[in-house]
Amino acid sequence: MPQTARRLHARIALQDLSRRPTRTLLLALAVALGTGAVFGVVTLLQGIERSMTAGFRRLGADLLVVPQATLVNLTGALLTLEPTTETVDLHLADELARIPGVEMVAPQTMIRVPSPGGGHGGLVDLIAFDPSRDFTVMPWLASRPGRPLGLREVILGGRRTERVGDTIPLREQGLSVYGRLEITGVGPFDHGLFVTYETATTLIGAGRASGGRIIVGDPGRASALLILLANGATPERSRFAIAQRPGIKIVAGGSTTTSIRRGSSVLLGSGLALVAVFLMSTGLLVGLLFSSIIAERSREVGLLIALGCRRMHMIKMFLIEAAVTTGLGGLLGVALGAGLLLVFRRSVGYYFEMVRVGFDWPPIETIVATAGGCVLLAVGVGLLGVSLPAWLAGGREPYQLIRGEAH
Repeated sequence: MPQTARRLHARIALQDLSRRPTRTLLLALAVALGTGAVFGVVTLLQGIERSMTAGFRRLGADLLVVPQATLVNLTGALLTLEPTTETVDLHLADELARIPGVEMVAPQTMIRVPSPGGGHGGLVDLIAFDPSRDFTVMPWLASRPGRPLGLREVILGGRRTERVGDTIPLREQGLSVYGRLEITGVGPFDHGLFVTYETATTLIGAGRASGGRIIVGDPGRASALLILLANGATPERSRFAIAQRPGIKIVAGGSTTTSIRRGSSVLLGSGLALVAVFLMSTGLLVGLLFSSIIAERSREVGLLIALGCRRMHMIKMFLIEAAVTTGLGGLLGVALGAGLLLVFRRSVGYYFEMVRVGFDWPPIETIVATAGGCVLLAVGVGLLGVSLPAWLAGGREPYQLIRGEAH
């Protein structure tokens, strides 16, 4: 019986919607406009956030932690470390990452290895880093192969002469060129070779086994720790907490970068707040329209209740109508938003590419999840909008509804 009742309610609801197809279509289009705007704005905000994050990370770290005796060139240190023989414990990165206000800690180790034709008396700067923690190296990649940096692979500095796909002989090991960084103007960054800690350990093991020259640097320790602060974190407070560790020195980056990143976060948050206000206004509009629809059908509702239909069944019938209408509007809205995003990509996005301003679109799975969330959100807005007028109508006596007293 319950299954039969649910089918009956759904059939009645669909019949009621088909009686006024124009009104149903207009209501669905109204919801579609709201859903399309939300889907487009949220997707663009995600892309803007990803693009701004990548851009800000190209500006380097907020703080740099180095051994006490290290001499630091401030301009270069924001992206990578300067050549040094001083090191700190690599496990200090995990300790600093637990400090409140610290978002990421990226360890780097400078290793100088013999290389034919290399600078510094036949040495080349090899910088070991952890791609899973990094936020200053990978954002400078000119192009991404679509896979993670692997063992015995190397990333070239922007001014290196090798090409992507070449093999670099180093310490009797062949390193395959994974990618190339864009030119930054920072010497160690533009002329160095970047590898994972696993590759650096392999190179040192091969060098020791062959009896080669001693390499300057130890992949078991860090030459510097680059720190990215969380949004809203105070650099002074984080510096004070970090400075409690002995034997280290803290170098601060420019305050302008931190201020701009905070301002951008506020701007993105304001955009999401406007989306929430828009959703509330759409919910009120749906509630107003269904309130008018229920008032128009008050005699029908009164007769059905007088004939034995339960009030909860009537409320469910209106909820089904709202879910179908707003769900249809949500699907139309997603299609509309996708079309607008396509136009944006072909026009403004193309202009960004022409002036070499990168725009990082969200992954396809994120866009699909956002689309599904917008459809569910549209259905939820419809259910919330119809709940109050349906509940009020269902709570009245049949004779009041038949007389048209549903207001």
